[in-house]
Amino acid sequence: MRAYYCPGTHWDREWYEPFQEFRMWLAELIDALLDLMERQPDYKCFHLDGQAVVLEDYLLVRPENRERLLALMREGRIIAGPWYVLPDEWLISGESYVRNIMKGRSVCRELDVPAMNFAYTPDQFGHIAALPMIMTGLGLPAGICWRGTQDENYPAMFQWVGPDGSKMPTYKLRDDGSYAPFLFKFRNKIKNGELSEGLFAEHFDPYLEEERERSDVPLVLLLDAIDHFPADEQSIAILEELERRHPDVEFVWASLEEFGKDMAAHADKMPERTGELREPCRTTGRGGQYLIVHTLSSRYPLKKANDECQALLEHWAEPAALMSLMHGGSPNLRYLDLAWEYLLKNHPHDSICGCSVDQVHRDMRFRFDQCQMLADGLIRRAIAELGQANETPEALPYMVLHNPLPFERKGIFELALPFPADYGPKFVDGLTTGEPINRFRLVNTEGTPIPYQLSRIEHGTLHKRLASNGRHHNFQGDVYHVAVEMALPACGLTGLGIEPVPEATRNNSGQLTGPLTADNGRIVFSVNTDGTASLLEKNTSKTYESLFLYEDTGDAGDGWTRGQLVNDIVFKTPGNRVAVAVVEDGPLRTVFRVERELDLPRNLDRRSRWRSEDRTCLRIVDMMYVDKNAPFVRIRTRVENSIKDHRLRVLFPTPIRTEKSYAETPFAIVERPIDIPPEAAAWHERVNPETAFTTCFGIQDALGGLAVLCPHGLHEYEVTRTPERVLALTLFRATRQTVGTQGEPDGQLLDPLEFEYLLYPFSAPLDAPTALRIVQEAQTPVRSHQAAAVPETRSFCRVEGAVVVVTALKPAADGNGGIVRLWNPADSDAAATITFSQPLKSAHACNLSEEPGEALDLVDGCGFTVTAPARGLATVRFAW
Repeated sequence: MRAYYCPGTHWDREWYEPFQEFRMWLAELIDALLDLMERQPDYKCFHLDGQAVVLEDYLLVRPENRERLLALMREGRIIAGPWYVLPDEWLISGESYVRNIMKGRSVCRELDVPAMNFAYTPDQFGHIAALPMIMTGLGLPAGICWRGTQDENYPAMFQWVGPDGSKMPTYKLRDDGSYAPFLFKFRNKIKNGELSEGLFAEHFDPYLEEERERSDVPLVLLLDAIDHFPADEQSIAILEELERRHPDVEFVWASLEEFGKDMAAHADKMPERTGELREPCRTTGRGGQYLIVHTLSSRYPLKKANDECQALLEHWAEPAALMSLMHGGSPNLRYLDLAWEYLLKNHPHDSICGCSVDQVHRDMRFRFDQCQMLADGLIRRAIAELGQANETPEALPYMVLHNPLPFERKGIFELALPFPADYGPKFVDGLTTGEPINRFRLVNTEGTPIPYQLSRIEHGTLHKRLASNGRHHNFQGDVYHVAVEMALPACGLTGLGIEPVPEATRNNSGQLTGPLTADNGRIVFSVNTDGTASLLEKNTSKTYESLFLYEDTGDAGDGWTRGQLVNDIVFKTPGNRVAVAVVEDGPLRTVFRVERELDLPRNLDRRSRWRSEDRTCLRIVDMMYVDKNAPFVRIRTRVENSIKDHRLRVLFPTPIRTEKSYAETPFAIVERPIDIPPEAAAWHERVNPETAFTTCFGIQDALGGLAVLCPHGLHEYEVTRTPERVLALTLFRATRQTVGTQGEPDGQLLDPLEFEYLLYPFSAPLDAPTALRIVQEAQTPVRSHQAAAVPETRSFCRVEGAVVVVTALKPAADGNGGIVRLWNPADSDAAATITFSQPLKSAHACNLSEEPGEALDLVDGCGFTVTAPARGLATVRFAW
């Protein structure tokens, strides 16, 4: 048998101390490590937690030690990467995984040091189903896990099978040893540095025997890498003594990469496991191996900012930069890299999960802001160039609209039209006291009138117009907000003209069929006077009643977990006081406004753990948009959170009887059982019915179903264990406790909070690619500006054929060519053709690391066809 000793540290970059304090700890750790390794060549190697960001953090404050550090790394003694940061797995996009590994490898490459080739994920709060597919796609041949797996069901080594059938040999750390079992089972037992015979017999020998019995593979991993621990010189003497005591065991002090290679050689002896790893901790004494699920709903503003930044980069900045490059532009791609760098630094689980001290999360806001500003500036310059932006007064009548998504979009779009304050013809509804309204029509590139609906007017306001150089240009005048019915070309631009007309321009028809009922052709949506609503999907005639019941419960927890109260008061109400209004109705859109006031306990009594008898008004405003021919209702909610220590959810009852829910997670659609096994009542960690989704979840029966699509910030749902299932969407949790403090204020979220989601009834079975395209559209509003004339409609790139999800359309990381990535969540292979407006020079299938493989035939010189495997990914690298 061979036993690998792999020492290192687990480096939470920020958590119970903010980043700058932990960086001082890091500098102290690496300073001591350099001294130790230079003095003791027998201290073979040490891992820096699979991350590369620690190299940047250290060298910024210890530049004088650069060559000492890099020399030891080139010898394979100090080991970093492949990650840039160790991320949470549930709260980031699939693309963020890829960019994280690529950034980590890039940092190592720029320093001319190797990046570890091992999928190191020791402490994530459970694991997504697609992780083996992503890791093997990046060339990582083996990996490790801990939380989300229990020893009863997982041996020490197994083949983890991804949704596309890819397999990754995976080492499962023992339940009771954390990610430093060697430390907890043996090294911590050493007193006064004495390595006695009894110490080994009492502690190490049973530990080694238990590890032997955990797998049929003749390998053991002695991992020694807990939070912020430094290297221990005594490990040298320990290993020497182990070799003496156990001559039948080959002890190898080596890297995890070397262990992974050896493990992979025994893959045929391993059982297979598929799907997510999300089992809760069953008994006490398992080393704190909690699954920890409620980080999904803590500090909602962080989740929202993260999703907005991801969408801005993936759906807007990268396609815009690529199209600019392909058409002769020269965007500075370093801005993209820098934006991703800021964003990735917010992805460690103690950061994005919202379970750190307040200062950590205040620092995160700065990084999100930098990411957003960099991406926005790059986008503005790219579209100003592609659309020939013009900020002169003469350009006001000519609008250019941009769509960065590589498929045509048809529907109702929101536009802001600037007018000079002295714009000519106006009409007034009334004699002389009504609001003056400009008389104009909108026409497309052929001069054909475009239907529009006036939503509101801002008179005499300051408006930011896009200048020809991509900068903002201040404009003082009137801004007309309109809903426009248009078709936008795939990854391209089109235009419209604003023309004065002599007659008034009113819409005398609408979608209302009753006082509070709208029919848009595909759905019928009715709001009741108590604030609930019903939704009819016309194709299936399935109706969902009593929607929008708000549930408020107490929460005595923290950023990690919801503190469920023994004696709680669970409020389920559409509101103590409700007012319903129609704020807009026309042929293109109907908008309902529901104002709710809920009288709720002000806070939680710390000693009794009861919710207070004192009641405070919580105000909620729901804006409900029913757009012409849209298969969904869009909800925009504003909550003025005025109370503490609580969780707020919105409930959607259904008539559906089913045993499973489904959810989108990064690069995988997963099914989950709804009911909890009876034996789980005795487990140490509660089986929480709340669980994760990335942008959509729902249920269905043979006829159809109801899904909730969430573009930004919302990631926790439950399907109730009732005969007729209820979808419960968590909006937020408000808590005071932070790790290692007496409590801090920021987690209570005592600010206005804004949410957006779509209610999507559908015919069975769910068409996942179509639903996910709807989400992408919701994440990607069109951008517009003025030009010297109405431009011709242009499509720079389009995806045709099978409906697949395009997750990346970007410049190649090395600056040579472009990358397109397709995700096929369906159960059968899908062929799609990608066509560009520019002639192509070459196209090659490639892996997630963008390394080219098989050449693809070009279609008409400007496109290629690629097949995305069932439930898998396909990536193509192309040049023009």
